[in-house]
This record gives sequence, structure tokens and C-alpha cells, in this order.
Amino acid sequence: MRRGRPAVEAAAAAIGLVAFAAALVAAQAGTAPAGPVIRLAYRSLQPGEPLLVFFESDRSVRSATVTFLGRTADLRPTRSSRTAPGHPVVAGNRAFAFLGIDVQTKPGSHALTVKVHRAGGLVETVRKDLLVVAREFPSTRLRFKPEYVTPPASLQARIKREAELVALATSVVTPEWLGDGPFAVPSDAPSWSNFGQRRLNNNVLQSLHAGLDIRVPYGEPIRASNAGRVVMASDLYMSGKTVIIDHGLGVFSTYGHMSKLLVRRGESVTKGRTVGLCGSTGRSTGPHLHWSFKIFDARVDPEAMLRLPL
Repeated sequence: MRRGRPAVEAAAAAIGLVAFAAALVAAQAGTAPAGPVIRLAYRSLQPGEPLLVFFESDRSVRSATVTFLGRTADLRPTRSSRTAPGHPVVAGNRAFAFLGIDVQTKPGSHALTVKVHRAGGLVETVRKDLLVVAREFPSTRLRFKPEYVTPPASLQARIKREAELVALATSVVTPEWLGDGPFAVPSDAPSWSNFGQRRLNNNVLQSLHAGLDIRVPYGEPIRASNAGRVVMASDLYMSGKTVIIDHGLGVFSTYGHMSKLLVRRGESVTKGRTVGLCGSTGRSTGPHLHWSFKIFDARVDPEAMLRLPL
């Protein structure tokens, strides 16, 4: 059954509120007065899911970090929570960080650890074991032009260079949140809900689809899903005309296969700004938008990003 994007987004918001209420976790460290409080918000603990880590404590806290699945992130205050240098976390306000469970993470128990540095050199550690459970993903067969499945040798250097440029653009972490409230859909068109799809391309190449395909008509506008800074606006061999936006704190969104780019690298964009027009450039079977997210190096489901309580 096909549903319009507004209906899907409304359903996601309703489900997300219930999931967040069930997923709130508070931990107290009793080694210091008014020990830190950590709350986690997530849709589910499965491959391809994002997490928000919220942190509250008193003015004696100098810094705090959270570690999960081998990635450590600074817990940064919201804009309204910032004070003088050396006091990044303020009582009564919250600091937060993004983490992600990559789409290929294996199920099992994984420790989430928050390390708190206080004045006077005191260090507190709060640990919570989280159980990542298995997730079933769809599969499909696709047909592409042969050069997009087994590119000729003359194009291998270009493909390698472009992959390195994308990796470099998304490796620099902006240490503050650039976003403006919750994430929003880049188009009102329905999606195929095909994040994590296992693909057999031309019966030769098995690939993993780490984004969401949205059925946007050709030439229709594509909007930035949140505020941020453009770190790439280029015509790439595989993803075609592509825009990547840095939202800060290790979060990046990507918009691919567009017919026209309307922003440039280095530009700041507001949420909802048109960054390009839908197309079918690169390795594509027809007009659509490829929309994807990375949190640090974790590839996560865009539909789950819509539910984060920002």
C-alpha cells in the first residue's frame, strides 16, 4: 500500500513518541553530589538505528564523553546551555551527542560508557549494557547499464578518487550542533522503505543499500532535512549530482541522483532550503532521490532520524 509522505511522517512521529517513552534510561553515579543523569532516546536497538544521548549534571562538570560500539563522542551543550569555557555542562540544561548502530552491526550486548571529568580531577564512569537485536532487511534484483556494475578500467581511478573525497568530507566532525529542531523529509513524495536492502545487480554484484529511495518526480525540488553546512556539491559517478550536508556533532545527510545542484560547497543552509532538483544521474534506474545519513561512520535509517526528539 502506498502512502503519501505526510501520512508516513505523522505515523513515524506517533510511533517515535511511544518508543522514546519506553526507551528512556536514567543512570546515577553516586560517587559525587548530584551525580550525572544519562538518558537515551532511540527507536529500537537494531542495526541501522540512531541514538541520542542526553546528559545532565551540576556546574562541577568540566567535560563528558560517551563511548559505544568503538566510537567516542563529546557530550555537547545546546546553544542555550553554553556558558564560559571550562563549564560546558550546566545544571538544569542538557548536553547531548549522537551515536549510531551501523547497518551491518552484528547482534549482541554492547557497553555504552559515559565518562565525566569534574573540577579537581575527579573522573566518574557510568556504564549501561545495551542489547542490539537482529533486524531483517528486504532484498531485490536490479538491472543497470553494465558500466555501472563493472566499471571499465578507465573509470576506476575516478571512482576511487570520488570515494576518498566523500570519506574525507564526512570525516571532519563539527564540534557543535548546526541543526534547527528535528529532522524533516526532503520531499513529500512516498518512499520505497528500502533502507538496508540487499541487492543483486545484473545478477553479478551483491550490494547493500544504506539509504532510502524517495519517489520524487523528475525536476521536483529536494529540501535540506535540517540546517547545516554543505561539505560536498558535486557530480559523482555512482550517486550522480550529490549534496552532502554537515549538521554538526558527526551527523551528515546525503541527497543523490539529482538533475541539478542549487547549492555550493561551504554554503550554510537552513532547514527546508531547496538544495537541488530530482533526477536520475549516476547509477540509477529512474528519477528518484537517494537520501541517506551517517553518524560518524555508522550508516543509519533516515526514517529513524525523523523520530529523534530534538
